[in-house]
Amino acid sequence: MKRKLKWLMVVLAVSLLGFGAALFLWPQDRITAESWQKIRIGMTEDEAAEILGGPGMTDKEFRAENDRRGKELGQRPWQPEGLIMEEPKFIAPTKVVHKFVNFDRAKTWMGRRGMIVIELDQDNNVCWKHFVRLRWINEGILDRLRDRLGW
Repeated sequence: MKRKLKWLMVVLAVSLLGFGAALFLWPQDRITAESWQKIRIGMTEDEAAEILGGPGMTDKEFRAENDRRGKELGQRPWQPEGLIMEEPKFIAPTKVVHKFVNFDRAKTWMGRRGMIVIELDQDNNVCWKHFVRLRWINEGILDRLRDRLGW
């Protein structure tokens, strides 16, 4: 009986260590408010892509991916929770010129905790950036656990 108990404890310990290592070593989400803050108006598209972990989607690709996920779930796949925008164009210190995004020149990155959209000027430099905190409708228990732990 003691031998079975020892083996059970060994199996449980190894399982817990494996689960903890998997959670800890799982790739970090790079689409966060902190990443958004690192993107500067005027930096190149390649510099932004390096911060965000790869090339962004065009508006057409984003809409197709969003539609695909929505059809799988039967509803919109994510729920917005907050919005942060930076518009670099000012007329006077107190008056902001509101800008309409040219989605033909925009790139989008989706992550577990948010979505980042940047607009590029004719020289492929960032001229506008936008971050939306969001929650995926179909996120799994591991995603929720990692979010609670801050991973």
